[in-house]
Amino acid sequence: MNIILNYCITILIDIAFANLLLTRKGNVKYTSFLLIINYLIFLFGYYISYTFLKDSIFYQYIPTVLGFIFVIYIILAYKESISTKIFTMFTIRLFSVMILGISSYIVSLFCIKDFNTYKSLSILLRNCIQLMFLPIINLYFKRNCKEILKLASNKVTNITTLYSILIYLFLNNYYQFNPYKNSHSDEIFSSLFFIFIIILSYMIIFMDIHYVNRHAELEYKFKIIGTQVELQKRNYETLNKSLGNYYAFKHDIRHHYLAIKSMMDAENYAAATKYLDKLNENEIRHNIDVLCKNFTVDSILKYYMSIAIDNNIEFSVDADIPEHIKIDNSDLSVVIGNCTLNAIEACKNIIDKSSAYIDLKAKIIGSQLVIKITNNFNGQVIKEGTTIKTSKAGQGHGIGLSSVRNITEKYNGYLDIKYIDDEFQVCVVMNFG
Repeated sequence: MNIILNYCITILIDIAFANLLLTRKGNVKYTSFLLIINYLIFLFGYYISYTFLKDSIFYQYIPTVLGFIFVIYIILAYKESISTKIFTMFTIRLFSVMILGISSYIVSLFCIKDFNTYKSLSILLRNCIQLMFLPIINLYFKRNCKEILKLASNKVTNITTLYSILIYLFLNNYYQFNPYKNSHSDEIFSSLFFIFIIILSYMIIFMDIHYVNRHAELEYKFKIIGTQVELQKRNYETLNKSLGNYYAFKHDIRHHYLAIKSMMDAENYAAATKYLDKLNENEIRHNIDVLCKNFTVDSILKYYMSIAIDNNIEFSVDADIPEHIKIDNSDLSVVIGNCTLNAIEACKNIIDKSSAYIDLKAKIIGSQLVIKITNNFNGQVIKEGTTIKTSKAGQGHGIGLSSVRNITEKYNGYLDIKYIDDEFQVCVVMNFG
């Protein structure tokens, strides 16, 4: 009875670790209901096994086999992709078994003869050590682990999942079912060294995922900075050209005035009207409107508007962002540039190009910058788990949206993505107060 109680506590602790590292789908009532159902199945399975298989050689493996029932809970209770959830679960179980190995060695120092007492104390000590780790994981590792799991691709996650499963099965058999096996000091040392190697390999895997994605993000940011410089250069050129057109128009206005006056004096109003229409078409239209008071945003929007026009995409802009705002220009460039480019890429994939549209609105509400971009698309969404990816191929696949999300978190804001039928909407909120 003590052993099954300890196993139940162990599972509860593992679920607590899962709640720290994964994102729940529903509320507490939903997850509690799923947990209770899985617990009842576990206890029923253990009762049946105890009744019919107690004297069987397979009985010692029953708790581990029944523990896999909680895979159902993990899959149904959390939002991440299946591969990420399985990887997280087996990593938690692997961590638990390693703690059990260390605990069994500590208990063995007291030379307890009764096997069941030895096993119960080992599991009890394991549970206590794991409980001590819960606040440490919550305070120092929770956020980084979540970010790394979010950044890792399915391919990387699948490989690391297979690795964790194999190591878990080996350690589970090595420690849990033979707690007396490694009582010699040399075997204890080799086993602890093996545990150290496993922990080190996990650190290398997580660091590699972090640095690969960090490198991709830095490349993306350098690209954004280069694009920003180019956009500002183009905007200056356009501004100079607009000023040149203005001074030329100012120089020629006297001649236009005399021509129109002569037509009006001759009461040739039709000719005067035609002349004014031509003047409006050939001269006045060359003056470029300012899309936004913020020069950086204005440059980006004009650039992407020209791309939209070239691709027959209707692009409407209502951006009211002041020139001086407590948001870094490079961050504005990443957010506006990436979201607008994604909208253009989505519109390019629409079969009927005449129906493609992008509507961008940006305004200040209190101490928040709110940006909302709505566009239509072909109805196909690329996702990895709950993370929406862009349709662009290459190394930077998905890095842009990840960068936008990181920037919104930097300003204590959020990124909200919605899509219904053939319409896509991205909402960005950034606090600058």
